[in-house]
Amino acid sequence: MQTLVKRYGAVMAEEIAAFVNEQIYALKEIVEAEGIDCEFELRRSFDVFIDEKEAEEATRFFREGVRAKARWVRNVDLVDQKYVEQVSL
Repeated sequence: MQTLVKRYGAVMAEEIAAFVNEQIYALKEIVEAEGIDCEFELRRSFDVFIDEKEAEEATRFFREGVRAKARWVRNVDLVDQKYVEQVSL
């Protein structure tokens, strides 16, 4: 998301992220509604930051999105550093 904001600005990045997210769930609904036999599988992913500065920037960016009630944060969450080892895959 940060790359999209830098490249296209906040408003357009928000539209792009919302569009992509909506397409994922639209595909899921179609596969389920039509009973399509395919390899579609909805999965979750994690972004892990090794560089402390990148992690701080990503955290700040996420929190700004939350404060602004940005649509892209609806399906995104932040695991604070003190809880990261409790996340199981």
